[in-house]
Amino acid sequence: MINIFKKTVLLLGIASIFSSCETVDFGDTNDNPNGPTAAVTSQLLTQAEKTISSIGTDMSGILFTQQLTEGQYPGQSRYATLTYSYNSYYTSAVTDLNEIIKLNEDPSTMDAAAAYGNNDNQIATAKIIRAFILQFMTDSWGALPWEEAFQGIDNPSPKFNTQEELYNIIFDEIEDALALINPSATGPQGDVLFGGDMSRWTIFANSLKMTAALRISDVSPTLAKSKFEEAVSSGNYIKTNSDNIEFPYGADDASDSPWQDRFESRVDYILSETMMESLRSNLDPRLFKYAEPAADSIISNPKFPGGIDAAYVGAPHGKVNGNTPDYSYPTATIIYDPVYATPIYTAAQMKLSMAEAALKGWSVGATTGELFAEGIEASMEYWGVDSADISSYLSAHTSTTIEDIAYEKWIALYLNGQEAWSEWRRLDYPVLIPSEYAGDPRIPVRLAYDSSVEDNNKANYDAIIATQGIDDLHTKLWWDVN
Repeated sequence: MINIFKKTVLLLGIASIFSSCETVDFGDTNDNPNGPTAAVTSQLLTQAEKTISSIGTDMSGILFTQQLTEGQYPGQSRYATLTYSYNSYYTSAVTDLNEIIKLNEDPSTMDAAAAYGNNDNQIATAKIIRAFILQFMTDSWGALPWEEAFQGIDNPSPKFNTQEELYNIIFDEIEDALALINPSATGPQGDVLFGGDMSRWTIFANSLKMTAALRISDVSPTLAKSKFEEAVSSGNYIKTNSDNIEFPYGADDASDSPWQDRFESRVDYILSETMMESLRSNLDPRLFKYAEPAADSIISNPKFPGGIDAAYVGAPHGKVNGNTPDYSYPTATIIYDPVYATPIYTAAQMKLSMAEAALKGWSVGATTGELFAEGIEASMEYWGVDSADISSYLSAHTSTTIEDIAYEKWIALYLNGQEAWSEWRRLDYPVLIPSEYAGDPRIPVRLAYDSSVEDNNKANYDAIIATQGIDDLHTKLWWDVN
């Protein structure tokens, strides 16, 4: 009886404690006074913008187009990676951008969001970045879950949009953004790219518009022509190097250049023989700006006067190039400077794109020859080539065929791997010989989906593969028809 009594008293005591906890007000004891009570759009934007840098310095296209190759561990130069995951783009940057748009559109949150910049300008900025990321993703994988994505458990198996549908979405995003931009209102806080300058975001949007239009010009020429000419006629596009769009970096390890990080403690990337010999054979003065002299070797057949190029040595693509001092590294300007900005869109790229547009008969305000020369000049000036050397090169390169434009774009897009790879796939020039050391000697023309896509969304995966083609590295994308 005594034990029963003790247990009863104990249970009543515990019940009393729990009951009292339901009525006691602990106030703000468990609240973090320094923590935000709602999502801060400026922080979301800063995080999302970092993806622009990661796209601008992505290695896949750089290695696939043989601008650089690898040293001791030549996996990707041999196309050894067979599948790639796009999950991180969905779960980080795009999710952040979706939240920015939602908070600035929802009547219940838009007033609070306006503390970080004009609502429309925040939405416009988020839409431009989202379209930029989407183009990168679709130009890598092709079809993607998009319109039915981002619904969580409400729709865990979203349908894929075709690449044609995704390009229409990209153009819709751009047009929405351009219509929303209000240059007289405050720009978004947290904008590390332009500091909230909406005129620069207009130029970014039109650069993306021109690039996307030219990308689809072989499969949707009417739409491509219309969109490209709209961007040019607006006057808000990159005309000179002072307009270039570059991603800036800080000097600390948390915000410095990915290139500086890659070369901080080891050397994995060196100039490809393909790029080096192309520059050499054309007596292109950018050779001395793109690369550093090799420390431990010289070539036997220099081409420049006085043999000044003898120490500029490219490595066989995909070979185990273990002794990297035998070869040229990318310029120290990039790989050892933590704050050297990454070019995203440049005058050289836009002028050469306009040269191609003029060749197609589109209205761009100048001739193919004029724009071709301006594109080369812009590239060389950007890299600090002397004016006399620029004039000499231009006088020796006056042909303006589509092959000439494609070659110069490949050269001008040095280290802008995604754009170089996309334009090489579209134009099929210059002729690149696959690595002889690859198990499958074919240069990839897309990225294959990660196995989790089929595992988690099989019915929709099967449906899109039936339309798009075999899920490997060699099925051409919708716009890649030549």
